[in-house]
Amino acid sequence: MIKTLLDKITSGFTAAASAVLIAVGVITLANILLRTIFNAPISGAVEVVQVGMLIANALALGKAGLLDRHIAVHQLVDWFPKRVGSSFRTVTDLLGLVTFGYVSYYYFTQIKEMAATGRVTEVLKIPIYCLYIVMAVCFLLAAIVFLYWTIAHLIKIIKPTKETPKEGLDAIKAEDLLT
Repeated sequence: MIKTLLDKITSGFTAAASAVLIAVGVITLANILLRTIFNAPISGAVEVVQVGMLIANALALGKAGLLDRHIAVHQLVDWFPKRVGSSFRTVTDLLGLVTFGYVSYYYFTQIKEMAATGRVTEVLKIPIYCLYIVMAVCFLLAAIVFLYWTIAHLIKIIKPTKETPKEGLDAIKAEDLLT
């Protein structure tokens, strides 16, 4: 249930990331064609690409974490028994939770200040606080995903199952926790 909800949320964010990447690609292609054919590049195209890539990567963070596609060395963990491997995964997930949680907190605390200063991007004049809002929400989602995996791996350490379970918290049955 929890993983299904996270999957739906992260899928929406990933769809938005895909749309941003398509827009960045179209703008880049149009910029190249206009520059080559008419010697008239699109003003602000570089900034659009930079901001677009920033937003697309932030939007995709949660899904990458949920699918366990972040940079990791699972082969090392797989050499150990499942309980020890789950211990390693719990520690790394906890580090991810703390890191993304702190970065999200930082962005949330800076939104008001960025709005007050009136800082904008150089060419397109996009308010910086808007970018901070996007980053804060995306990093918060990534932290929630890492919290999910931290709890899931803790449960595997405390109450290992005999058969190969599904991934995450959805793999643990309520009656298994009570026995």
